[in-house]
Amino acid sequence: MNDTSPTDPNVAQRQAADPNTSVWVSASAGSGKTKVLTDRVLTLLLNGTAPHRILCLTFTKAAAAEMSNRVRRELAYWTVDSDADLTDRLTRLLGRAPDVAMLTAARQLFARVLDAPGGLKIQTIHSFCESLLARFPLESGVTPQTQVMDERRAAELMRTARDSVLVAARGIPILAEALSEVTSHIQEEQFTLLMGAIARDRGRFSELLSNAGGLAVAEQMVFAKIGASSDLTVDDVIGAACRDAELDVDGLRKAATALLDGTGKTDKSSGQALADWLAASQAQRIATFDAYLDVYLRKADRLPRSRLATKSVLNAMPEADDILRDEAERLLQCCETIRDIVTARSTAALLRLGAAMLDAYNATKSSEMRLDYDDLIYRARDLLAGEDMTPWVLFKLDGGLDHILIDESQDTNPEQWKIVSALAEEFFSGEGAREDMTRTIFSVGDNKQSIFSFQRADPSIGEGVRAHFAPR
Repeated sequence: MNDTSPTDPNVAQRQAADPNTSVWVSASAGSGKTKVLTDRVLTLLLNGTAPHRILCLTFTKAAAAEMSNRVRRELAYWTVDSDADLTDRLTRLLGRAPDVAMLTAARQLFARVLDAPGGLKIQTIHSFCESLLARFPLESGVTPQTQVMDERRAAELMRTARDSVLVAARGIPILAEALSEVTSHIQEEQFTLLMGAIARDRGRFSELLSNAGGLAVAEQMVFAKIGASSDLTVDDVIGAACRDAELDVDGLRKAATALLDGTGKTDKSSGQALADWLAASQAQRIATFDAYLDVYLRKADRLPRSRLATKSVLNAMPEADDILRDEAERLLQCCETIRDIVTARSTAALLRLGAAMLDAYNATKSSEMRLDYDDLIYRARDLLAGEDMTPWVLFKLDGGLDHILIDESQDTNPEQWKIVSALAEEFFSGEGAREDMTRTIFSVGDNKQSIFSFQRADPSIGEGVRAHFAPR
């Protein structure tokens, strides 16, 4: 498997178009990636590959249409060009002069492509998955009458589902509690953004719940991951932190007296706050806990203050620093526990709201017999995941595939790579690895252009796929 990078464009492009080798191309924008893809399809056809045994996966419908038009336009020229012009075209493509047999074959390719069952497979990954599921409705569990909805309709259904959850929360305590938990920590705009993130990543979200064994288990996994107890609340932690049994009451009272006797304004203010809090009832301590924290911890980040007493206080009571530092450390641990609980409970509550939203969304999809783009990817991946299923599916795909081309590979997400890998795996193992047949993978992209946030694209996964297939 070759890696190519742009040196002499003509030489590099011809190397990448070689129909007998698998190639991974890294090329910047404007360097002729579409031309390389087109040239490779043309050389594969010239090499005798049947049109229906080539699969080219592009990132957008526009890219698929552009490439398909380029291939057909070039093949059309080959049909009507003079021998001299056709010879010139093929020489530029191949880097060598064609013989008479190749000229004859080139003139026939346009008709072969037009007559091929289903034509050239130059399509988006979603379009390919849709056609795959349509071919295997029983195996994929998709009802033949099911239609694919566009992103606009999917967004409309998701907004309706979200609103239905908000309405349902008024009468369903478990949803009301979850909504209250989440919205007590964020503003309305942030809540909308969070629910939108779940909606955009609904496929992974559903898989997370499924792999965990359900919502309840997923919630427990959140607490375990964060290291928080699901039985504790913030009020429980604060209540425990305010009890005399948790405090060095005598030491803190002496420190409060020393602070009040100090000469600094901050010393006196801290001493009075400490003395008042120690003298308060349990309920009053809980109510003024945040103010008590301010004596020891900075408001901005809740980390210990660099100085808890001035020199005049420490000269009068040297042990005051240790007493105050110990209390600051205790309160710091308390704040960390509170943060863990808030994070875990809010995350679990968000899972609950997200699950309810997706349940409503999926119910509407099911009633309308619709699939969204995520459904296409995940169902196609699952269809190809079984060891017994993949050879059958590939065999039924017009006798199988021999060459897979991936455009804009840097923007291919993990699930999409799994589909490509499943298709390619059969090339190099079992009955698919026949000595009399050349089967290749071709990938072209530019990691610097990866739009990671768009659909969880991860260029490193593509590199892992390349490394996996390279030895074979």
